[in-house]
Amino acid sequence: ISQDGEGILWYTDQDHMRIQHSIRKTLRTIRNNMNTNHRCIRGLEHMISPEHFEQITVNADCVYFGVLREQQRQQRLGVYDSEEIRKVSVAASLWARNVALEKGVIYSLAVITAH
Repeated sequence: ISQDGEGILWYTDQDHMRIQHSIRKTLRTIRNNMNTNHRCIRGLEHMISPEHFEQITVNADCVYFGVLREQQRQQRLGVYDSEEIRKVSVAASLWARNVALEKGVIYSLAVITAH
């Protein structure tokens, strides 16, 4: 890629600084319970608070550990059952799936009402 092409495809340091400033401004708005109608928080939820981030991490770890335990169990038995691994993953990620569905509805309603 030529240097001219890189300028089109990649963010500059100034772009990164503007993006980070906007993220910090959005997070301050959220933390102060101010009106966020003009700011999208999708993708920033994990930055709202340390507690929120910890909850997301704990839930993700439950999925990973559940799948790893099932794989180890199957290795001990000398079997491979991908369907059982899938079931463990689905059960362990139920909370995250429900949260994602709820947020999807909220975000779609926000977009509809904003226009």
